[in-house]
Amino acid sequence: MPEATDKAEVAVSPEREAAVTELGGAFRRAFRSLRSLRGRDTHRGDEVGHAQFELLIELYVKGAMQAGELAEAVEASAATVSGMLDGLSEAELVERTRSEADRRIVVVKLTRRGRRKVEARKAEWQRRWQEALEGLDDEELLIAARVLERIHGIFCEQQKDA
Repeated sequence: MPEATDKAEVAVSPEREAAVTELGGAFRRAFRSLRSLRGRDTHRGDEVGHAQFELLIELYVKGAMQAGELAEAVEASAATVSGMLDGLSEAELVERTRSEADRRIVVVKLTRRGRRKVEARKAEWQRRWQEALEGLDDEELLIAARVLERIHGIFCEQQKDA
């Protein structure tokens, strides 16, 4: 009976190594582009930047949330989120209220204007995704989703080890 081998000891074909390297490069380029987008457009006058839009999306999907929960959901500091909420509140896209049960807690919710903003941008991004992914079949998209979930798992593991 053959001995069980450690995964680290298994030989990797040059083709597999090249494919994994290509995937890693594509992921890094996509990640850099997203990071650049977040940093570049956070403060663009009266337009909602990508980082702020992430807050709006969370509120759109989950409904009213405590400010601290919102910060945790988008993996940003409470101070950063508070500053972004100031701008979103001034633009009348979100409304902040104190919890009646505990006045220390601030609850954030989308306004009607905020909901319309999310729906308009969501439609625009849906169009972009459809165009960019044209020619790929459903199975390829599902495989891509599985690959991205595994990559996500790598980074979650890294955070636990740190």
